[in-house]
Parts: sequence; structure tokens; C-alpha cells
Amino acid sequence: MTTINGPAVLDINTQYDLFNPHGGYPLRQAEQTLPALRKLFAWLENTRIPVVSTRLHGVVMPDPKHHAPVCLAGTRGYAKLSFTVFPAHLELPIDCGTDLPVDIFTEYRQYIFDLPAPNPFDSPRLDRLLSETDAGLWITAGGPLESSVRMAVLGLIQRRQKVAIVKDGLGLRDPYEGDMTWRQLASKNIEWLTVDEIINRFTRKPRLPVAGFAGWRFGRRGRHPASPLKYRSPARSGSSGGGRYRMPE
Repeated sequence: MTTINGPAVLDINTQYDLFNPHGGYPLRQAEQTLPALRKLFAWLENTRIPVVSTRLHGVVMPDPKHHAPVCLAGTRGYAKLSFTVFPAHLELPIDCGTDLPVDIFTEYRQYIFDLPAPNPFDSPRLDRLLSETDAGLWITAGGPLESSVRMAVLGLIQRRQKVAIVKDGLGLRDPYEGDMTWRQLASKNIEWLTVDEIINRFTRKPRLPVAGFAGWRFGRRGRHPASPLKYRSPARSGSSGGGRYRMPE
């Protein structure tokens, strides 16, 4: 069992065929969702939060109005949105294996799993990773809400995982089915958060000492205030004291 001391992100099928209005299977609200997704991944780039991504691979969606496979390998529609892919990532193709790197999330911060079907748990490797990884919270975004997102969330709940859905980071195909799925998931014990709420909640706040007080000093005559601390302002961006997290190459 792998334990993540904090949240992890489950990024579901953020591909051109689904999240581009000119894609082969454009989702509703995709254009409105893109700014929130961009903001989320821009923030993630400066954190150590692990990201598990999925990518449909020539899948026929459960949609009676659409029979052709979507996200065909080798096409632009198959590719993930460029801002959702970090430099240090590992792609895992479709096969029947369940092997995973021993030191998961040590060398690679992002794993991209190809899916043979809309259900993320139809990938044996991804099923193993999600079943054997205990995260503080699985932050879930992407689409389609009615199929892949719903199956992922319900599967995580069955595995006793805590789940939060990025409510401004979802794409849906059908308004009626999307509303029914929304109601089904709302009845579960999960959180619904906006990207701004996620950033405010999980951004680490710097701890600064209280100016003028450094604790207590103990001597033969009892307790006395220690020498006052001199306040030191945080290093400005670009100075030697600042830094930005850079993922290993």
C-alpha cells in the first residue's frame, strides 16, 4: 500500500476530442471548463501533489447518438491538452499487465494511463494503483461526467477513498444524464470544490516568527523572555532565497 500524505489529483480524459469544440466528441461546458482546468494545472506545477491522468484510446462511448470510436491513437483528438501534461511523466499503454514502478511517484510525478473503455477501472494497472494507493483526498476532474467520472468516483468510494469533485472542472455530454449523475454523486459522502477553493485549501502558507518574542529563557532566577527576534522579510521572487519546485528530469 502506498500512502500519500495529502491530496492527489485524478485527471480524467482531458483530451482534444472531448475538450475542444471542434473535437470528435465535444463535451458540453468544455469551453467554460478550460480556464478552471488551466488554473488548476498551473497551480499543480508549483506543488508536489501527484497526478494520475487517463487517456481514452479508440473508445466507443456509451452514447446511442454516437457510434464511431473517439480519441483514435495517432490523431490530434487522442492527445491530452498540452497544459495537463508535466515534463516528468510516464505513459502506460494498454495491456493486461499490472506491474507498476516500485517507488511510485518518486521518479515520476504524473502517470498517464491509456483506457480501453470509459470505465477507468477496466485498466488493470490503473485499478491496481487506485486500489493500493491511500491518498488524503482524490481531487477528480475531467469528463465525461456521465460515464468515466461517475465510474471513477464510485470506484474510489467502494475502495474507501475520500473523494472531491472539481465542480467547475467537469465536462458532460447530455444535460439530462449529466443532471442525474450529479444528483447520484451528490448523495455520496464526497466534497464538491471549485478550483479556487482547492488552491486556498492546499496551498502551504509560510510560517513567520512573531517579531519581538523568541520564547522563554530559563535561569536560576526563574523564567525570563529570550532576546527579541529581528523580523526578516521573505525573499523576493528571483532572489537567492526564493525558489520554485522543479520536477526531476
